[in-house]
Amino acid sequence: MRMRLSQLAAAHSARGGATALIHDGGTLTYLELCDEVDALAAAMRADRLAGTPVALMLPNSPALVTSYLACFAAGAIAAPLNRRYAAPEVERALRRIRPRWLLVHADRLELLARVDASTLADVRLILVGAGPTEGFEAYRDVLDSGRGTAFEPDVAPDEAAVVFLTSGSTGQPKGVVHSHNSALAMLTSTSEALGDVRADDVVQVFEPLVHVSGFIATFTTLLAGGTVVLYDGFDIDTYAHALRTHRPTLICTHIDVLAQLLHVDGVCREWFSSLRGVYTGGDTVPARLQQEFMATAGLPIGVGYGMTEAIWLTVQRAPRTNRDGCIGRPVRGVHLRIDDATGEVLVCGPMVMKGYWEDDALTASTLIDGWFRTGDLAEQDDDGVWWFTGRIKDVIVRRTSKITPGEVEAALEQHPSVELAAVVGAPDAEEGQVPVAFVVPRAGATLAPDELVAFLSDRIAAYKIPVRLHLRSALPLTPSGKISRRELVESA
Repeated sequence: MRMRLSQLAAAHSARGGATALIHDGGTLTYLELCDEVDALAAAMRADRLAGTPVALMLPNSPALVTSYLACFAAGAIAAPLNRRYAAPEVERALRRIRPRWLLVHADRLELLARVDASTLADVRLILVGAGPTEGFEAYRDVLDSGRGTAFEPDVAPDEAAVVFLTSGSTGQPKGVVHSHNSALAMLTSTSEALGDVRADDVVQVFEPLVHVSGFIATFTTLLAGGTVVLYDGFDIDTYAHALRTHRPTLICTHIDVLAQLLHVDGVCREWFSSLRGVYTGGDTVPARLQQEFMATAGLPIGVGYGMTEAIWLTVQRAPRTNRDGCIGRPVRGVHLRIDDATGEVLVCGPMVMKGYWEDDALTASTLIDGWFRTGDLAEQDDDGVWWFTGRIKDVIVRRTSKITPGEVEAALEQHPSVELAAVVGAPDAEEGQVPVAFVVPRAGATLAPDELVAFLSDRIAAYKIPVRLHLRSALPLTPSGKISRRELVESA
């Protein structure tokens, strides 16, 4: 019988002393993890939380992993909150989700104190990482209250399991709801994409578990009985040190992390010798970066395609360096097609979300007859391989000519002194929109805008060449590691 998401914690309890988590110098075995999950889930059941949200404002930690798994087992809806939120954003999220419980780390108490008290009036506040505080219950006390209370998880597969408030690139965040079925399908498709995660795998996770990238990396590994090396917060030197210390067998991280690794002092092939796979998702891998990474690490960067609403959808393990944008072939159970009218990619598969939180209109306009409208543009070649070409909302219309930012970025990144490039549309009184580029030079390189314009003139049509080019030391990123285009603002 197929495992249910609510059974994930108990699935590997027989592994007993096998290590489930490594975090902050300590370890948690599968038996210890299962005991914690059972206790917290029992406390949730006693408080009748089935079908209601539990807000999680916690760092990457065993407590966050335990809280997710307890929600799944108890039938509560896990509602992770971004720890980088400012007080007004926390308040808006709480008003929107209306959780019954809020598990919060002690390092966010000062922030929470600035939230309107009425927002928390009917919320049970549970504090992680500190002793008793007025108005809060200690996390350990709540765990103890559930110990010794046994129950059999009985959650309908189509019930909501988790709601992710997406960072997005524009506008208000959307609440992406995954059912127990679709969340489990995300984990199984991730396992397939990563070459079938096994019990002997060690997976290094720096990405926040409150976002889908950290979520799938962590729980796919636990689903397989492997070991998760969990870090909270990121800097490249720590990432490189963890790579040499914990000897992971798989990593799946943002493309900018892999690019940065190539410039860490002392980087060499031995650092990567424990790995059987390196993967990234989100944006595509520039051909030049693929070539440089293979030369240093001896491994290609596997790339996949997906988003919070549905992941993984495709995978490409063998490098394709003849052009940029390769996202590969669909994983099992996934179907992709193109809307003939718009060129938009539509997808259908078991990992597609249940819908948007309390937004029937948006759900109805995005999920049509079982097909999810991605908002992305792509094409399939004669070999059946899919290539990402851009996003509908990012298409620049210059007079009547349409420009896909991705093709201009790919041309810029062919320049030997360009590390990273992003192209956006800027309003123009005469032409409607014009392309504007933001470029990060490679370390130690010097660049001039005129040089880049001359370089592009031999590679793309004149109307596609950016009218302005701005040199930057870095580009802003969303929490999911994609370029935050709405933060790319031209100075006066």
